[in-house]
Amino acid sequence: DVNDWSKSHVRDWALRLKGLDVSTADLLFEEKICGPSLLLLDKSDLTERGVKLGPAKLIIHARDELISENPTSSSDKPGKPSKPYPFGRYHDAFRYVEGSVLDVPESGASDFIEPCHEFKGFHQTPEENQLEKFTTDVIRFAAACMNSRTNGTIHFGIGDKQDKQDYVHGQVVGVTVNDKEKYLEGLKKAIDDYFEYKHKDAAQMCIKPPRFV
Repeated sequence: DVNDWSKSHVRDWALRLKGLDVSTADLLFEEKICGPSLLLLDKSDLTERGVKLGPAKLIIHARDELISENPTSSSDKPGKPSKPYPFGRYHDAFRYVEGSVLDVPESGASDFIEPCHEFKGFHQTPEENQLEKFTTDVIRFAAACMNSRTNGTIHFGIGDKQDKQDYVHGQVVGVTVNDKEKYLEGLKKAIDDYFEYKHKDAAQMCIKPPRFV
C-alpha cells in the first residue's frame, strides 16, 4: 500500500522511473516525500523546488498510474446505500459511486411492473472473455424476463454471491470498458444469433442497449 511507503520507498520507486535522474529522486528524499505525501503531490510542488517540467510530469503521471493499479483498501469497504439507475429513464444524469451498495435485492419476477435485478461482478473476467460473457448473460437474463413477462435490469460491475473478493453482495466494484461500441454491436449480433427469426423483433424491442453508468 502506497500509504505505508517511507521516504526511502519513494526514492527507490523514483529511481526505477525511466527518464528520471538520481538528483530528482534524491530531492524527493530530502524533501521527506513519503507515501501519503506522494499521493498529495502536484506538479507545481516539484517545479517550485527546481524540478524541470519534464521530470515533474513524469513523476505525476507515474504516481497516477500507481494509484490506478493499486487502489486504496478503502474502496473495498462497503459504503453508503445507493439507488439503482431508474428503470426506463435513459437520459437521467446518474452515476454510481465505487464502494456504495445497491439497496435492491437480486430478485426474480414478482409482478409485471416492478423490475427484477441480477448482479454480475464481471471484474474478474479476463478481458478477452468479457464480451462473450456479457452477451451470454444478457441474453439469458432477457429471455427469462420475456418468458415471465416482466421488466428487469442486469447490472455488471456489482458484487454478486459468487464473488471471491472482499465485497459485500450488491457493492459497486466497477468495470473498465475501453470500447463501448464493441458492446453495443456485440449485443445486437447476439440477439440475431440467439433468437429465432419470429422472435427477433420482440427481442430487439425488449432488450435495450447497455447503459454505461
